[in-house]
Amino acid sequence: MFVERVTLPQSEWEEWTGRLRLLTEPPSTLVACFAWRSDDDTITSINVWDSASDVADFFLERAQPIIEADGPPSSKPERLGEAIRAYIRPDGSTSE
Repeated sequence: MFVERVTLPQSEWEEWTGRLRLLTEPPSTLVACFAWRSDDDTITSINVWDSASDVADFFLERAQPIIEADGPPSSKPERLGEAIRAYIRPDGSTSE
């Protein structure tokens, strides 16, 4: 797994998330996305990807054309790297 953090003003985060179709048409390599709003209306999101190369592919396919046409966001995603540990609570369902 590869993790990145994105921090932007709320309006800009919503614009970029929408334009990238990150949540409406998530790429199959996006494992999870968590986002929260701070008191100053800044949104921070954590994106968990299958691998670093998947983030690179996503950038080339979806982000780069937008950046070339309209310019970059005010802040670049911070690449946090490969996860060394992860825990995901089981959903509690049982198969019978």
